[in-house]
Amino acid sequence: MSKNKQYIVVSNSTPLIYLAKIGRLNILREVFGEVYIPNAVFEETVSRGKALNISDAYIIEKAVGNWLIKEQIKPEINREYHFLDTNTKLGLGEREALKLCKQLKAKYFIVDDKAARQASKMLNVTPTGTCSVVIQACKQRVITKNEATKIIEDLLKAGFRIDLEVYGKTLHELGSKN
Repeated sequence: MSKNKQYIVVSNSTPLIYLAKIGRLNILREVFGEVYIPNAVFEETVSRGKALNISDAYIIEKAVGNWLIKEQIKPEINREYHFLDTNTKLGLGEREALKLCKQLKAKYFIVDDKAARQASKMLNVTPTGTCSVVIQACKQRVITKNEATKIIEDLLKAGFRIDLEVYGKTLHELGSKN
């Protein structure tokens, strides 16, 4: 198991919620070591989830302060990247996470939403999706090929939406491992 702490990673809400729903949130820790989230992502995943008594919110909350690190957006970063707030395709969590990526000089942004992925690329931050994290966990031998395939199946059963092309590419990549 190699924890990659040589670069900074920020996550959006969806990957956290769905990995927690299927009991595999730990994959993020195993692959990246530490993962950063802004306050808006914490609110979406933990505060709102707990208000609705959703079990994944409690799982995510346990990771916060341990390897999942909540970080405040600095006012100067908020001002510099204020233009993100005018993008109606991005939710508050995505906008704050993108600002946090710039603040921390993050290399990766774990996000599945297409508009947020495009914005990430424009800001020179590499977007990586939940499926890519599962593939990376397999490459790092954190999980087996069979476990990775089961995780993808479990994500789908939990309601995670995967573009058909992404799904095909993911299964192909997992099929060619080990």
